[in-house]
Parts: sequence; C-alpha cells; structure tokens
Amino acid sequence: MKNYLAVLDFNHLENPIFLKSFAQSLSNHGIRKGIIIHGDSEYTDRLMQTGMMREDARKRAVMDLNRRLITLFADHGVSAIGMNGFQKELISKNNDDLIINRASLEKLPQSPVLLISSLVSGSDSKEPVYVPPFELAKQLIHQLDNHILTMFSQSEYAEVFTQRVDKSRYQWETLDPEFLDKHLSDEQRSLGVETILTTSLGFAEWPEPKNSTVIR
Repeated sequence: MKNYLAVLDFNHLENPIFLKSFAQSLSNHGIRKGIIIHGDSEYTDRLMQTGMMREDARKRAVMDLNRRLITLFADHGVSAIGMNGFQKELISKNNDDLIINRASLEKLPQSPVLLISSLVSGSDSKEPVYVPPFELAKQLIHQLDNHILTMFSQSEYAEVFTQRVDKSRYQWETLDPEFLDKHLSDEQRSLGVETILTTSLGFAEWPEPKNSTVIR
C-alpha cells in the first residue's frame, strides 16, 4: 500500500476551515505513515509589516507554521514529527540543485506523519534557504519509494469531484482553463508531474479518496 507525499500550498495554510478538516482526515489514517510538505503563507507579509526583511520574515513564518501545524494535529489525536528541511542535514541546495539526504530521511522515527518545511540548508550560507514547496515535492517524489504526490483543490466546495476519473482524462498539457481556475493556484500549476488532486475531506479515505482525480 502506497504512502502519500502531501503538499500544503500557500493559500490553504491561511484557511482555518481547510486545516481543521485536513487534521481530522489525518486522524482517520491510523498508523499509516505519510509525509507533508509546506512553505510559507500570508503570515510572511504580516511579519514584514512589523519591519522585518522578507528573508527573515519568511524564515520566521515557516518555522512558526511548522510548530502550529504540529499543535493542530496533536489536538486531533495525530502523532507527528515536525522539522525543517535544514535540520539533520536532511535537504540542502547547491546552486540550483536540491539534494535529499536519503540516509537521514530513512533514519527518522516511524511516526504516522512527518511534517517537513521547505527551509533547507544553503551551500554558501549558514542561514537556511527557502525553496518553493512544490519544487521540493518534485525532488522528493523522485527519490522516495512507494509514495504518491498529493495536493488539494482550491475550490471552496468540499465535494468537488463526484467520482474517481480515468487517469488518462487529465494531463497537465491539456488541462481545461476552467478546471485550472477552479481547482489550482498558480503555485500548484508549477508542479507538472503526476499527482492526485483531492480535498481535505476526501483525504480521509486515503489511499482511495473518492473525491479525487489524477493529473499526469
């Protein structure tokens, strides 16, 4: 049975209804292990309004979000490990290349959920470097065994899909503009690799979420 590599995008990280529903769905997964990736949110802009530089504000926002998500999951009975990509030499960026330390990743405890931020180690600086979470997800999915990349619809309605459609129906190159506008943010459209698109409620039924579709 495959695990998930789920990406929480910029918009959903500021949506309390989505996050509560997402945490409830995680609680239905039992002991199944998965990985969740996240970056920053509008919290970065709010911190900048206090006078912080963008780089510092983003770092602070991402690290705070990681802790807040772990607390939210715990409130719903979900055991999770929260960490930033630069910790334990897990992920580093060398020029334009992202390097995943598989040995460090495989040594992590077998917790039901692993929450990783997209703050990674930089080659020329002691300070962590921010990378877009979907860029990190693309690199991770190529190196992880037995995982399926998963993201979530931007639609305000929970029941956005009535049934699982044939995999050949949606392809990145031929996605209808109406579908894109309804379900995907600009950030998500940058992905370009095979993914399951579902909802926070549909995610409760992993590994076979009924309200989902595959984009290849």
